[in-house]
Amino acid sequence: MIEIEISKASKWYGNRPVLKDVSFRVTQGVCFGILGSNGSGKSTLLQILGGIQRPNTGTVSLSIDGTSVISSEIPYHCGMVAPYLRIYDEFSPLELLNLHSKLHGKNHDAATSNEVLERVGLDGRKNDTIREFSSGLLQRMLLALAVHLQQPLLLLDEPSVTMDPEGRKLVVQEIHLHKSKGGIVLLATNDEQEKTLCDAYFQL
Repeated sequence: MIEIEISKASKWYGNRPVLKDVSFRVTQGVCFGILGSNGSGKSTLLQILGGIQRPNTGTVSLSIDGTSVISSEIPYHCGMVAPYLRIYDEFSPLELLNLHSKLHGKNHDAATSNEVLERVGLDGRKNDTIREFSSGLLQRMLLALAVHLQQPLLLLDEPSVTMDPEGRKLVVQEIHLHKSKGGIVLLATNDEQEKTLCDAYFQL
């Protein structure tokens, strides 16, 4: 059983408030939307849920099979896709997934890496240098990294940006797959098509 809860969380930068008294709870098998216009705080809220940022007030708690995860460990239970993330582009996709495993203290499973790259449509480019990729292919690589280790939380911040129609289908596929495996998807978006994927949502 996986559950994440945010309670009375507020965030401000200097004198500018970004979030105020945000509270909700999400359980496994759900795609939960964080909706709002540009600048409404969607990315900030997603990063707080993933343990990347801390709220100024309030709490975030993650529970996995009845065990609470300490706040500093929450990022290690997340896979994330966001347009502002940067990756090591001097590697090939296979090399980067290998490094990704090692950085998380896990043995590299070549079969899993190949299967993930096939799912996101990069099997034909798995040995190419990532630096050569278009923005759409880079977004697919971010998706591969996010789902590679099958972390319980999948954080998606406008995941279809720069994606072509086929890429958008891949995002939908991964959302459904993650839900079917009992994970939680947190989807920050203002895209009308992506909103239809949400089982519930919080409006900023």
